[in-house]
Amino acid sequence: MSAPSLAPSIAYNFTQLAELETQITIIDTRIRQSPDLLDPKVQGLHRLKLQYLRSKILLEKHLQRFITKTAKPPATGFPDTWKDNPARFAHEALGLDLFEHQVQFCALRQRTALLIAGRGAGKSTAACVKALHQACSRPRSTVLVVSSGQRMSTHFGNQVLTLVRQSPLHDSVASLSHEQVVFKNGSEIKLLPANPGTIRGYHPKTTHGGGAMTIILDEACFMEQGDEIRKAVEYALITTPPDLGQLCIVSSPTSTASWVYEYVQRANQGDPDVGLIQCPSRANPRITEEELERLRAAKNPLEYRAEVLGEWVDGAYGLFAGLLESNRIGPDAEPLPEDHLAHLGADLALSFSPDHDRNALAVTASWPGPDGDLRFRVLDLVTLGHASGEELRRAVQDLCEKYGVQTAAIEQYQGKALAEYCQSLGIETQLAAPTPGNQQMIFHELHRLLREKRLQLPDALPDLFWEEMNAFEYRREADGRVSFGHPPRAHDDTVYALAWSLFAAIHIPPPKPSAKPLILFVPRK
Repeated sequence: MSAPSLAPSIAYNFTQLAELETQITIIDTRIRQSPDLLDPKVQGLHRLKLQYLRSKILLEKHLQRFITKTAKPPATGFPDTWKDNPARFAHEALGLDLFEHQVQFCALRQRTALLIAGRGAGKSTAACVKALHQACSRPRSTVLVVSSGQRMSTHFGNQVLTLVRQSPLHDSVASLSHEQVVFKNGSEIKLLPANPGTIRGYHPKTTHGGGAMTIILDEACFMEQGDEIRKAVEYALITTPPDLGQLCIVSSPTSTASWVYEYVQRANQGDPDVGLIQCPSRANPRITEEELERLRAAKNPLEYRAEVLGEWVDGAYGLFAGLLESNRIGPDAEPLPEDHLAHLGADLALSFSPDHDRNALAVTASWPGPDGDLRFRVLDLVTLGHASGEELRRAVQDLCEKYGVQTAAIEQYQGKALAEYCQSLGIETQLAAPTPGNQQMIFHELHRLLREKRLQLPDALPDLFWEEMNAFEYRREADGRVSFGHPPRAHDDTVYALAWSLFAAIHIPPPKPSAKPLILFVPRK
């Protein structure tokens, strides 16, 4: 394949590289959270990670070959045709053919420039072009690139280094590292952590003698100290003339409570100092409709709107509201298959008062459906108020004997003793940590099963369960974090118990049958 036919896909390749790195990080997190390294699912994660790593290496080699092949001989100086045309600079110097929304963002000259887009739209690539064009076109410029986390900072730095090393720009560079790029024209690109104090320490008059300053906030909506970082940026730019200073905000959208949304509102209200480019993931023509449909099916509506459609969303969403009725079954439902398995989930109260949480126990059945995918049915839900350890053990024993429970997931807070008791009953048991990662996993799985109508909810379940399920919220916080839980003056104990029972069904293998003694028959001579 010739280089010209590859050029339109280069930005997408960088996006795919970033996605691979994200998936590898997610897998590493799930592996660290698993208490059993011999679990077949953990071993499967290791195999998947290896596949992703191989794909990452191949893609990196492909990018290096492409950029090397398309790189033009080093130019003398910085051509005037590049100075006011970032898209031409990207094509001729970097071998990148930008998408239309990337071209528009790189051309913004307002004091504050925003690129708000869905996943895979090429935000980081556009930011890299912006940083390199600013540093090369304006001598003695300071470009600060602030990323939301170390992983994002490393990825951005790697992308900048690859572009510089494999392009005519390498002859213009005085020094090159993962922390900074210093150009012979006196400009500098500096990669910084999301630390307000560090940003405040930079100033054009103290760095390069009064040159231009550009500050790029990569995935700004996901910075934990976002508002403090905004104040630090304003301080760093305060003495920079309007035509020499620019704040570039690049991010996927989150909640409307985010500080970034204030700039979006200013742009929409016609503020001449704020330029905004906002677009969905499909602005990248390399993302297929099939992939978009896959994302739509895998995510709840709030996630899909923010991460794929590139829309700002309100802070909370009833995660299971609207999905319960289609999964309800009456007393005349078909009996369970004889080979079904039963699984226990337990959410234990940290303390007790009339306003505090309850102890909740849930038992769920699982069996393979005609398509091979598991089906589930809630068998029982039990709530206990101020229960002693003995009362909890008795309730668990009753449920295990009644339904033949084989696996159990006990939330780890206050749960060690109960988990040991379940193990003593011959039940394969794990302590489950309600970490943000595990919460995303269990509630996304619960949402998916309800959406696919694979979780049967008997009408006879207590009213408390229906109330808690309808009220349960998925939230996108102002800093981009995701959280789950009940609204004020409500509870979510039965929801957690159900989720842990499904975790036990999906992720904990049942105990192996006891080995029978081996009898050898020795033939007579």
